[in-house]
Amino acid sequence: MRGPPARARWGGLIAILALCVISGGWLLRRKAAPDGTVYQQARLFENVVASIHTHYIDSLDEGDLYQTAAKGLVSSLHDPYAELLTRESYRQYQRQMAGTEVDVGDVSGLGNDGSHTAFGPGDVILSIDGKSTVGWSARKVEDALAGGTEPFVTVVVRPWGSSTPVVRRLTRTVVHVPATSEGILLGAGIGYLELRRISDGAATELREAIDRLVDDGMTSLVLDLRGDPGGLINEGVRVASLFLHPGDTVAVSRGRSADHSKVYLAGQSGGWDGLRLALLVNHGTASSAELIAGALQDHDRALIVGTPTFGKGVLQTMYPLGEEIAVKLTTARWFTPSGRTVQRPRPDAEGALGNRTPALTPQVFHSDAGRPIPDASGILPDLTVRGAPRSDAERALLSTLGEDVGLFRNVLSEYATELRKNADGPKFEAFHVTDDMRDQVFQRLALIGIELPRPTFDNASAYIDEQLGYEVTRAVFGPVAEARRRAFSDRQMQAAARILRRARTQDQMLTIAAAERAKGTSR
Repeated sequence: MRGPPARARWGGLIAILALCVISGGWLLRRKAAPDGTVYQQARLFENVVASIHTHYIDSLDEGDLYQTAAKGLVSSLHDPYAELLTRESYRQYQRQMAGTEVDVGDVSGLGNDGSHTAFGPGDVILSIDGKSTVGWSARKVEDALAGGTEPFVTVVVRPWGSSTPVVRRLTRTVVHVPATSEGILLGAGIGYLELRRISDGAATELREAIDRLVDDGMTSLVLDLRGDPGGLINEGVRVASLFLHPGDTVAVSRGRSADHSKVYLAGQSGGWDGLRLALLVNHGTASSAELIAGALQDHDRALIVGTPTFGKGVLQTMYPLGEEIAVKLTTARWFTPSGRTVQRPRPDAEGALGNRTPALTPQVFHSDAGRPIPDASGILPDLTVRGAPRSDAERALLSTLGEDVGLFRNVLSEYATELRKNADGPKFEAFHVTDDMRDQVFQRLALIGIELPRPTFDNASAYIDEQLGYEVTRAVFGPVAEARRRAFSDRQMQAAARILRRARTQDQMLTIAAAERAKGTSR
């Protein structure tokens, strides 16, 4: 059998030599070097993976080793926002940005218990899709139910009070999660809306909700950003634009490259020039939600009420690497129109004494009207008002409940649903929780095995009445009625509403708040 022609042999040899030159000789360097070139370092990494795969006492998949190493590389950046997204984490991130979530329900059922709901208080989930749930946390159970790409999930459940497990086949359905609440009017022309996340389409949803309230007579708005974790920066810019003039600066980003350095300008306005505006913020207000608050504060367009925000003044960019895999990296810092950064330094950062709130030596910036605004860790409110603190009795109850807090809330919800069907249930929104209603909750807790000392339960009656009142109001009168009930017991919301009633213009609101702050009347 004849070998290849001489010309072919020489051509192959030249190609190999050329590849070796281009690669720095990597193909010819059989040995790794701990401090050699980047190609030798790559060879070292490959050899380590191969050695673990071949010689380690436990059998480990080589592909999993590479993925674990990739995650370790990203975590070595010590950046809490950098992340390698794979499979379910990738899908979850995409859902968060799109404003969707997986709803698990609609028992299409197997089993013979006759149930039409997925789970009831006290039910024990034994397995999910054939995997035992022994030792799983509630979060892991939730992730397993909602995760995966299949439209169905099979769950083995032991219903409360039964020794016989049943099999339930549940459907996974992707549903849209509204970024805003429905909105309510509180009297005196004051409207209230929650902006829960800055997902795709949030600005459009907010505009439509505000337009409805304006048509109903709203002349001032309390926009609640408490607990809003943020989301898409461009969507945050569109939300801020609704209250600004086109062309106003919303934020400035500065990154390593020109691609990540940008001035974000306001686009289309909502057209509500005379609408007085107050924003509610707290430590859960983060990222692009802080960007909105910072822009409206710098342009004197909103009164900020509440407590200092989270302090996330950096932006992330997601780079796809393949099917359902991407790396999310911090690529820029962002600043408010006046030049403030809200980034909260890490406790171990140079010059940072713990989790400072606000900054220890803040630089003072100024709003469009010349108001001094300190450079803080997070957005510092114009009027600091703290939420109602937990009572000792409430803390004792929650401590005794421990991991059963979720079951406690399920009992409240189930009882509220029953009251809706009961002819003797509440007839008016302003109902009061009675002793009998509270006793029903205690008895139902005992029935599912939650044994609370009666004194602990009774001492926390004010908290139980409040939470049960919210659940019953939602079940019987609807979510709008529930929002009204919550608003009347919300210290921060009431503080904002008080100033809105006293002021006729946005400037007057800021002046009143400054006077209250100077007198020390903020709480």
